Amino acid sequence: MIQHLTITVLVENTARGRGLLGEHGLSWWIEADGQRILFDTGQGAVLTHNAERLNLPLASLDAIALSHGHDDHAGGLSEVLSICGDRVDLYLHPESLKPKYSPRGDISAPLRNLEALQRRVKRLVVTAEPTEIQSGLWLTGTIPRRHPLEDTGGQFWHDAEHQQVDELLDDRSLFIETPKGIVVVLGCAHAGIINILASIRDVTDSPIYAVMGGMHLLHAAEERLAATMETLSQYDIQHIGANHCTGTKAIARLWQEFGDRCFEAHVGTRFEVTRDQKSPAS
Repeated sequence: MIQHLTITVLVENTARGRGLLGEHGLSWWIEADGQRILFDTGQGAVLTHNAERLNLPLASLDAIALSHGHDDHAGGLSEVLSICGDRVDLYLHPESLKPKYSPRGDISAPLRNLEALQRRVKRLVVTAEPTEIQSGLWLTGTIPRRHPLEDTGGQFWHDAEHQQVDELLDDRSLFIETPKGIVVVLGCAHAGIINILASIRDVTDSPIYAVMGGMHLLHAAEERLAATMETLSQYDIQHIGANHCTGTKAIARLWQEFGDRCFEAHVGTRFEVTRDQKSPAS
């Protein structure tokens, strides 16, 4: 169990003050009992700038994990590895190394050569199974697609001709055991937030305390939105920080349904969990 957890939004679509910059992408800086983990790297245009402004030393990272292989989450990987690669463990799903396309073109991760990646990191972990990065901090495996209303949130393929559908089996999330309960950190939730939470529940029966990140609900119909709200309510989640690809309509719905349980998760937002913490988001 992680006794002291701090999560900072390093890259996201929106930024508020302090000279911070936004881009369409996502990256989380996570400090867990002294270990430093980067979850996703954004597109790469603002990562190092924001890290400097927030006094987050990329050279001190212990591990990097990617939620999936799209360029708005993996685009900054090469630059980060040039700063800290020789000291970090890198966690990837094997599907994240495949070509990826959307209606707007090639959105693959820039670095997909396995041998090249192995040369640039201390240790490369490529697995589709749930993985414990450190005691109490987990990366989910491939998420079973159980709920009939959930899909990947858009049209995605493995080829430029749009013949081979990409089911985004590489979509993964972090879940962290804390004294308050489980903290879930999402990348894009292409597997579906209902499916993700169900998969985490398969591993642990601890209460889910907080969920934050992209939920990919921007194209979701009312039936799916309603099912999502019902599921989040059933889990009695205390803190919800939706951002990135969640969509304006879905974020507004979350605030309507959950009120003060919601918090803005833009660049610079910090979420802290300790045993006695009362107001975690700032």
